[in-house]
Amino acid sequence: MNDIKILIADDDPISRKILQRLIQQTWKGELLVASDGWEAWEILQENAASLVIIDWMMPRMNGIELCRKIRSARFGSYIYTILLTARDDQNDVLEGLESGADDYVRKPFNPQELQLRIKAALRVVTLEKELAVKNTQLQSLNSKLEELARIDPLMKIANRHSFHETIERVHGQFIRYGQQYGMLMCDVDFFKQYNDTFGHQAGDEVLRNIAEIIKNVLRQADEAFRYGGEEIVVLLPAQNREGTISTGYRLCQTVFNQGLVHPKGIDEKVTISIGATACTKENAVLSWEEILEQADQALYQAKKNGKNQICSYGVSDITPILHRLNMIKG
Repeated sequence: MNDIKILIADDDPISRKILQRLIQQTWKGELLVASDGWEAWEILQENAASLVIIDWMMPRMNGIELCRKIRSARFGSYIYTILLTARDDQNDVLEGLESGADDYVRKPFNPQELQLRIKAALRVVTLEKELAVKNTQLQSLNSKLEELARIDPLMKIANRHSFHETIERVHGQFIRYGQQYGMLMCDVDFFKQYNDTFGHQAGDEVLRNIAEIIKNVLRQADEAFRYGGEEIVVLLPAQNREGTISTGYRLCQTVFNQGLVHPKGIDEKVTISIGATACTKENAVLSWEEILEQADQALYQAKKNGKNQICSYGVSDITPILHRLNMIKG
């Protein structure tokens, strides 16, 4: 409890001294002292006191007013208040508690009783602080779990669930503000043959390598998602069709130049095929699902054309943009 501060607010010097000695007999933390309610309020702005013992009758700001200000303010943690007063009418007790005081002790107080009430208050404050720490830890853990729920554990990129959340947002920005975007559907060529030759562990390693290559090529605003199996969808916010095709070209070329060995692949290298499309004013009536279908159709055409290339879904047809990179790698 050494990190807990106690504040005494009393305009009578003798009462303050008595309270100080009484508290220090059973508690060794930091003790703050104010001579009236206003000074106590100013101290609270600078010091995170957890327990405030307040005299009712004080100049400038009395105990009731101070309690109300404490309850209406937003401090980082709860402040427990004990109101001290010689007023013993039942209505006074109710007014004190209504103002936000947690406890009410009549003067002249019994020292032992007040010490016990302070100990009880400190237990409440300590439990509140422990609960706040646990809540912070829980929020941190929930944030990590939420992040893990959106990350594919193999490729270390966002997963399909995350893609659906992101595309809804990106497509919504297009509808509201006309912010176009590009989309690439990527697929590893001859991946089944790679797994059959080297085994699934080696296949997993290839997928991790390709995901890393794609992340390194993309802009900071771009995002890659594992859509399923060896398929990766790339979203390119604020990108037109030409920029989308250019990014896809770099992806194909970078994977090819990486030289990952594939004895049954093109030039005995691991390659990818890509279908490209973009959501622009020319196809503004389409849903994001239809945009995704365009990218998938363009990918099918890239595979059909011989793989290791990018095909773009045009306004009216699918047009091959890049033929096999090994034919132009020089």
